[in-house]
Amino acid sequence: MIKYAVTFLATTIVLMLFLLSRLSDFDFGDARQRIISFEHHQNVLEGTLLLPPGKTSPPFVLLIHGDGPQDRWSEEGYIPLVNHLLSRGIAVFSWDKPGVGKSSGNWLAQTMSDRAEEAAFALQKLREQPELQNSRGGYLGFSQAGWVVPRASQEAPVDFLILVGAAINWRNQGIYYTGQRLKAEGHTGAAIVQAKRREAEAFDRQFTAEAAALPCRSRCTRQDFERRNSRADATRDITALHTPVLILMGGDDRNVDPDETIAVWSSMLPADTHRCIRRIEGATHGLLRSAWFDYQQAAQWPWWKQGLFVLSGKHAWSPGALNILSSWIVNQACGE
Repeated sequence: MIKYAVTFLATTIVLMLFLLSRLSDFDFGDARQRIISFEHHQNVLEGTLLLPPGKTSPPFVLLIHGDGPQDRWSEEGYIPLVNHLLSRGIAVFSWDKPGVGKSSGNWLAQTMSDRAEEAAFALQKLREQPELQNSRGGYLGFSQAGWVVPRASQEAPVDFLILVGAAINWRNQGIYYTGQRLKAEGHTGAAIVQAKRREAEAFDRQFTAEAAALPCRSRCTRQDFERRNSRADATRDITALHTPVLILMGGDDRNVDPDETIAVWSSMLPADTHRCIRRIEGATHGLLRSAWFDYQQAAQWPWWKQGLFVLSGKHAWSPGALNILSSWIVNQACGE
């Protein structure tokens, strides 16, 4: 009886230690935290700077969100990634989008140019921080940031760029997304081809250059946001880049075509620009393990997948992906 009790107790302790180790991935621990606010287009935007303990003049990144009403840590989804960066001695700054969390304004009123200018303002504010005045810094952007970061880096020069799941062309991205959604729903190949063709024709009728230039009639809506950004294309800004750049695309990306992004960045980036362009097999749009999280949106996750993400912590990401990120920030090495 005593033997079984001891075994049960030992198993319970091991399980508790495992759970605590995973939950610690969602706790910033002893990182130094500072609230920073800055202004852009009459909006007051608030974010948090996290500084690794015991590190002077650390390299730093600014997180540039993808689509949607995202707060600074994307409803805590960024936290394991941020903790990995902190563990490598990298400082991180992220802020709430306009009208989200503690930031004023309306993110739906923004064009990609507005977002690029906002990111440049954030970088200038960050360089005022005494701990970072002698630091190397850059942008770490996701998805929609593919239209933001290349332009922002020209408005306020940075030391490096990182893009994950970067989109290239608004029209192409939407059509690809539709095709992947229909494929997941079990539609036939022929039906998907027809649906994508109809969407392309509807897009070209609706989103003309003239329509995209029209302002919002009152408070900008989601429809206004899509219309005003419908002509977004990153190729021109890519051709003007001379900043070291890391592009990471999940091989199982259901939101952005990884083949298109890799092809465009490989061919359009100036030949003398230091680059690392990687396709990570078994990875999603956000570089999570596709075997576990093969969805287009986190909102589609069932409750048990949400629990799996919490229990997995940094291990939810595709093996090696976070090390590639941090290696590029620290020494611009292409990683594993």
